[in-house]
Amino acid sequence: MSRVLSDPVPEAVDGAPPPAGLDGQPPGERRFRHPGDVVRLALWGTATLVLAVLIAVATSTSEGVTTDVGRVVTRLPGSVREFLLGLIQIAALAVPLAVVVGLVVKRRWHRLLMVALAGAAGAGLFALLDAGLSLHRQIPDGVTGDTWVLSSRFPSLPFLAAVAAVATLGKPWLSRSWRRSCDWGVVVLAGAMAIAGTAGVPEVALAVASGAAAGAAVLVVFGAPNRRPAPATVAGSLREAGLAVTDLELQLAPTGRAQRYVAAMAEGPPLFVKVYAQDARDADLLYRSYRTLMLRGPGDERPSTSLAHDVEHQALLLMFARRAGVRCPEVEALARLGDGSVALALECIDGELLDALPPDQIDDALLDAVWREVATIHAARLAHRALRAGNILVAAGRPTIIDLSFGEESATPRSQAIDRAELLASLAALVGPERALGSAARVLDPDDLATALPYLQPLALSASTRHQVSKGLLTELRTGTADVTGEEVPPLERLVRVRPRTLMTVAVLTGAFYLLLPQLANVDDSVRAMQSANWGWVAVCVVVSGLTYVASAIGMAGGVPERLPFVPTVMAQLASSFVNRVTPANVGGMALNVRFMQKSGVDSGAAVTGMGLNVVAGAIVHVVLLVAFFAWAGQSSQGGFAIPSSSKLLVAIAVVLALAGIVAATARGRRLFQTHVLRFLKQSWRSLSTLARSPSRIFALFGGSFGVTLAYVCALVAAGAALDADVSFAEVGAVYLGSSLIAAAAPTPGGLGAMEAALVAGFTGVGVEPGLAVAVVLTYRMATFWLPILPGWLSFQALQRRNLI
Repeated sequence: MSRVLSDPVPEAVDGAPPPAGLDGQPPGERRFRHPGDVVRLALWGTATLVLAVLIAVATSTSEGVTTDVGRVVTRLPGSVREFLLGLIQIAALAVPLAVVVGLVVKRRWHRLLMVALAGAAGAGLFALLDAGLSLHRQIPDGVTGDTWVLSSRFPSLPFLAAVAAVATLGKPWLSRSWRRSCDWGVVVLAGAMAIAGTAGVPEVALAVASGAAAGAAVLVVFGAPNRRPAPATVAGSLREAGLAVTDLELQLAPTGRAQRYVAAMAEGPPLFVKVYAQDARDADLLYRSYRTLMLRGPGDERPSTSLAHDVEHQALLLMFARRAGVRCPEVEALARLGDGSVALALECIDGELLDALPPDQIDDALLDAVWREVATIHAARLAHRALRAGNILVAAGRPTIIDLSFGEESATPRSQAIDRAELLASLAALVGPERALGSAARVLDPDDLATALPYLQPLALSASTRHQVSKGLLTELRTGTADVTGEEVPPLERLVRVRPRTLMTVAVLTGAFYLLLPQLANVDDSVRAMQSANWGWVAVCVVVSGLTYVASAIGMAGGVPERLPFVPTVMAQLASSFVNRVTPANVGGMALNVRFMQKSGVDSGAAVTGMGLNVVAGAIVHVVLLVAFFAWAGQSSQGGFAIPSSSKLLVAIAVVLALAGIVAATARGRRLFQTHVLRFLKQSWRSLSTLARSPSRIFALFGGSFGVTLAYVCALVAAGAALDADVSFAEVGAVYLGSSLIAAAAPTPGGLGAMEAALVAGFTGVGVEPGLAVAVVLTYRMATFWLPILPGWLSFQALQRRNLI
């Protein structure tokens, strides 16, 4: 392969003139929406939200940061800070004026309007945040009054937000050096405001983040200039790489991941050139992020560190495939352009895409040849990952595999099975399921073809193939594939990670609950309590919450006879907590733990039994601790908490016995009891009897369950201590254990809503003010329910990569 060059210029080798007749304008529309702007909007929007929450809730922390910075900057003499602020004021006046004058002189009216819109959007967004959070706060002993230029109130925080918005908006029109200069200008302006003491550090950071988010939003809404390289630049870079290019002809509208050209050469046949700009990498990042969030183990490799590495990976796969005997284009050269784009020059094959051929021109010989190429590429341990008819070129009646940009080396059997399912569905849309299946059966081994069965579903297919096939066609393909291979039709592989309706349900329930919860108390009391929180105790709450996963791993290991690896078992508990956030009654977490134990060498029956033993042990421990804490709290309480009287307990026991008698009196009730309850109790008793021979396992099983419950109680105690709630350890334990019983019956994931309501009711029942009770519960749930989501997701991904679930 030819050498790779960095930052070439569009000139010919040895001083020859550049190619004639090449357009100097980028291909495609003058303006369009770049995926990178969407990424920047998401990142800056998230930063804005986090900073706003920090300022609103963690008032003590943000004030502490401002005070600490104030102690440092006040070491500078006041005259020095005033002089520095004066210089910044001059620059803050001169630079915007120069930008406006320059745009007017050059008659860039559209760009001037965009700049004005971005500045107004940045200042307006910050003004809205200011109205809600009251952000005007100076560093103690900061510069006040007037400087030698203007009042110290300039530049203001809205002005800083407007500058950040304009800087973000203007980057598409600027060179790399000017983009860096804009970034440094915003940093210097923000730093000078912090040093001068005209605003607090968190507020300055919020102004920058909100302004950048507003600028990115303007670009997303109205579009950005076309930043793709012009054909003349591409040709010059290829000439620098040693290819005597005389002309470039654009083949397709540049709406995909790459611009495609046919390059005429001074000598020899033409070449096919694919040019990848930075927006291709941004689009790929968005696509991979979407697949990771929505699909279970999509198998996507992590994005490379640069666009050049992505294109080099594609070139490497093409060379691997060609060496293995796959008909695919030969790589001729790889060249980097000055703007960071990368051009990949390939052998030009004169043919037509398979999906563009009329059905009567697709004979059985061609279909068999396609499947032989698939068998060859899979024998080389490669996967195409987009193996549809649109990526197969037919030249002289022979197929050629193209576009390995999403391919995978050292491919897993799962990726190759999805390849077969994709191609089978794509060919069936062209020639019908019978011919597509018949050709695959003639070429592929029946076992290999059968692996496609679980993936003949829309989610496993690319968007192009998904639009071409119907559910009826996929059903027909599954039935026909099972008949041809002699296999039973297996259940479809579950690919979706989270169903949209589940997300919608959780979002609605969460929003409704957290909007209604403050109505149980005075909102101002809750906010004031959280603002004065002791963050050391909050940290203790988070740490103790983390110990629950260690204790859960110990209990899990005690429930099975085989030895489980400790660290992966802890990761499995974290991952199960993540899964439980989107599944009711902890069903998803239990299924994940069973799967983990099976992958760790535990027999399927033993894994299910072990999971059941953990549930039984947890229930026993919960009941014992519930009785103990209720008795303890009733003895130590000074009137705020009391256990039920003996008469009430006798009435409750009588009701339970009466219900049991009613169930036993009916044949259906006895059958349900024997089928579900009695059988489960017998199996659990036999398993416990077996484990009783190993005291260490019994200790681990019950000790782990005890540790989980006690750690959650301690986390709730720490949350109460962080907010100075006057409640005893015994009362907290009774409140938590009683609330857990109510939450366990709720159909929402993690008892969402029911747990919070029960805890608030329990705390108010032991004498805690309603506003303070709400603040304690929200702090506890943030540490134990919401914060573990990210490490749980990371653990889930890690276990999937290691094939442990």
